Amino acid sequence: MIRCLWSTKNAQLMQYHDLEWGIPVLESKKLFECFALEIFQAGLNWSTVLKRREGLRNTLSSFDPFCLCEYSDTEIQQVIADPAVIRNPRKIHAVFHNANVVAQLPTTFSDYMWHFVDFEPIRCPSTFMNSEEAQMLLAKRVVRQMKQDGFVFVGPKNIYAFLQAAGLINDHEVSCFRYHDLAIL
Repeated sequence: MIRCLWSTKNAQLMQYHDLEWGIPVLESKKLFECFALEIFQAGLNWSTVLKRREGLRNTLSSFDPFCLCEYSDTEIQQVIADPAVIRNPRKIHAVFHNANVVAQLPTTFSDYMWHFVDFEPIRCPSTFMNSEEAQMLLAKRVVRQMKQDGFVFVGPKNIYAFLQAAGLINDHEVSCFRYHDLAIL
């Protein structure tokens, strides 16, 4: 079975690739988890994030943005001190801040994000011709709007990675079995 090259480094990445990466996420809480994990991933490898994901879920109320809005400063400091999570205060504060932004949106987080792709996954490379420039144009447009709406810790690279992971963009390699599986959704 042919997979995207990045996923063949270890069994954990392979399982993530086969069962999660690039599958369209429509449920807002799960989509927020994908977004938060991309924040935690910045500067780290994805294997590190996957190893800490369960600890993050347990400590961060399963990434429910409405629950995260209720955390006190003391509880946020407890999260920062928790050895089960990625203890980067800047990233943790960004997740809490972004949860507050999500809670204030006039729509669901899912509708907010999916409107950037007209509520249908973009198929790469057929739609974008695998153009790095086209990919970054989309990411920059999303980032610009997210920043206007109050989101933090959003840049073109981590937002593009988020769009890929959450299935808004089918960016599996064309030779990968998942590209074709997801192309028929």
